[in-house]
Amino acid sequence: MTFLQRLILSSVLTAVFFAGCETTRDIQYDLEPAAHLEAMWFGGVELDYVTVLFDVEIDNPYPVSLSLQRLRYALVSDGHTFLTGTALDNVTVPPNTKKALTLSDQVTYVRLLRALGGEPGSTIPFKAELTLSLDAPRSGWINLHAEKEGDIILPESPEINVEGITYNAVDVVYVPTPQDVVDKMLEMAEVKKDDLVYDLGCGDGRIVVTAARRYGCKAIGFDLDPRRVEESLENVQKNNVGHLVEIEQKDIFTLDLSKADVITLFLLSRLNVKLIPQLEKLKPGSRIVSHSFAMEDIKPDKVVTLISREDKSEHTIYLWVTPLKKEAGE
Repeated sequence: MTFLQRLILSSVLTAVFFAGCETTRDIQYDLEPAAHLEAMWFGGVELDYVTVLFDVEIDNPYPVSLSLQRLRYALVSDGHTFLTGTALDNVTVPPNTKKALTLSDQVTYVRLLRALGGEPGSTIPFKAELTLSLDAPRSGWINLHAEKEGDIILPESPEINVEGITYNAVDVVYVPTPQDVVDKMLEMAEVKKDDLVYDLGCGDGRIVVTAARRYGCKAIGFDLDPRRVEESLENVQKNNVGHLVEIEQKDIFTLDLSKADVITLFLLSRLNVKLIPQLEKLKPGSRIVSHSFAMEDIKPDKVVTLISREDKSEHTIYLWVTPLKKEAGE
């Protein structure tokens, strides 16, 4: 092959190479990846968590694989954003392919119910807004957006057995109350030194410990879960309030509450209602404060809403003073 022939061949190969690069560039930048949210649903419920799942289809028109690195989501109901989250994934979408994926995240069940003011098994309207972040080797990060509206059924929770007694799992799920909310609850109850405070479902004991430290009163925390009882006892010991605070492992629905001056609650509305026969035996002037959940058909004497400095979320606190009063028309 002469020098001239080699020069011509080299020029042709160079032209073909750059034409191929241009074609690849056209494919990468003229056709954009897309995502479509097919469905949102709730999976199984464990003692503390429920799984939220998203069925998503990703269309990758590129001649290279895309790596899905992160899912960010916001769930809205009746104009109120009730849940946001970020899930980390590492899923590969092959080149020139549409791929169906099920992406998931775990959320605290009681927080979900609290944010919606809902009950297990109820149906709510929703709008899901997703942002999927993908890593494209030659284009950098790509954010795909997908939305869907519809209705979804809040999952029922399973039954568990604690100390030989069977309960619905959501009845004993522990979600700590922010400390500034605890402070406001006790302030609304106007706790005094000679009061006896009962915390029903005491968790880590922060309410009874705070009552004892701040007001010098006696307090008793009750919880069914032995893990929570152990945590509460450790908290009592750490804060040196053992002379004022007791922790007992008991079923709160079997308690005689008549000796209490103040009752604190962070239970679901239906559990508050279940306690009414016991609460009606409190002496006149006793105070009941509930974090987040009202008491159906019972009129609160005061309702306060605040934004916690700890979790930046809105919290509602209800106060009742005995004797309990029915809502108007009841």
